[in-house]
Amino acid sequence: MAADDPIYIPLEDVESEHCALIVDKGLEKVKGIQSHRVELNNRRAVITAAKYPEEVVQASVKQIRDLGYDVPTVEKTFPVTNMSCASCAGNVEATLNNQVGVVNAVVNYANNSAKIEFIPGLADVKKLREAVQGAGYDLIADESAEAK
Repeated sequence: MAADDPIYIPLEDVESEHCALIVDKGLEKVKGIQSHRVELNNRRAVITAAKYPEEVVQASVKQIRDLGYDVPTVEKTFPVTNMSCASCAGNVEATLNNQVGVVNAVVNYANNSAKIEFIPGLADVKKLREAVQGAGYDLIADESAEAK
């Protein structure tokens, strides 16, 4: 994702112009957002961030949820291979948390797994697997339609 590309965050429970205005005003408080708007008809927030879009998305989701609205996410647990220590788990966790669309990732070395909460459409299993492979590990994931 290039700098200044629009990032689309789906919204739930934003049912009126008033709700959209609350979310829009809340997004003003998120550091790193260059521009933002809420598209009520499309049920999404559109943001741009010049730097660290993954952090901006995570902060935006937190802000939206703190306002009492929601962002639909998927939470899945995947096996992770090639980890030989707790430091490896930390590397995989950092890699996953640095992907745009990942809201939160927790990697457990003891059971060789990653629990990942992500926004479908912004992040998908294939991209997450490629990122983990790029760090020298592997995320075992079913890349069928059900897993995306």
